[in-house]
Amino acid sequence: MSDNKVILVMSSETPHGLEGDQHLCDALRDHGIEPVLRNWDDPSVDWSEGRFAVLRSTPNYSHCHEDFLKWAHSVPKLLNSPEILEWNIDKHYLRELEKLGMPIIPTIWLEPEQNLTKHQVHSRFPAFGDFVVKPTISSGGRGVGRYTSTSADSRREAIEHAMDLLASGSGVMIQRYLEQVDTQGEVSLVYYNGVISHTVQKTAMLHAACDGPEPEQIVTARYPSQEEWGWGERVRRYVHDYIKQTSEHDTQVLYGRVDLVADGKGSYYVMEISLVEGNLYLESTSEAVDNFVDAIVQRYYW
Repeated sequence: MSDNKVILVMSSETPHGLEGDQHLCDALRDHGIEPVLRNWDDPSVDWSEGRFAVLRSTPNYSHCHEDFLKWAHSVPKLLNSPEILEWNIDKHYLRELEKLGMPIIPTIWLEPEQNLTKHQVHSRFPAFGDFVVKPTISSGGRGVGRYTSTSADSRREAIEHAMDLLASGSGVMIQRYLEQVDTQGEVSLVYYNGVISHTVQKTAMLHAACDGPEPEQIVTARYPSQEEWGWGERVRRYVHDYIKQTSEHDTQVLYGRVDLVADGKGSYYVMEISLVEGNLYLESTSEAVDNFVDAIVQRYYW
């Protein structure tokens, strides 16, 4: 192991990481830390060569999550920890949030063991408006589709989508598409070592299936409102308390992202908590990289 190395974990699909990762590498070197990029799905990597490893860009985990978790447990020190990843990799955690009183987008959950027919799946779709079909394990919006209730062709595509996911062993989430996503966008609050770093506003990415190619998402940094900050803190505290109860190792979350969307009634839904390898929008503002480096340096000298 090299005392001045930290491994940034990528994948064979994204070996150079995301936008902003080069700036992260440069800033770490400025602090005397040498970042080394390694792919999680490369069996030849020696994961003990750095003081610890930080997940950065591993979007292909969603296709082989069992192998990914097995790999995570084999790494001498991984941030975020394998216990955190196990909880967060499957979006069923949103049901736990809901039981605690956290408002999530109303969701119909379909499970492979239910052995649902096409008619039964169809009967669970909304009768009006657009809706979304998504797998319970996905990364970066993969496997997510938007459909229109009043279009026979769109509903047929949605049925096939859901049936394919169920046949592959994946759980399925059916959610009404919120017009607030189009009119107001999503809000992401990013935390490092439990402290808020930056907030971004994101435009919608999903069109209905018949509407053509997806638009490019526009991300804009801004300050959170008092209510957004309050919701983010509430979610962060829940996650911290949960990890303290379940983890035998590192209970501090190095990085995390909380995604919110307005509920149309003056408050917010919690859309997602990203603790695996979610985009931290390092390119959105200079503080995003600087704060992440500070958080890594803090861990380096713990």
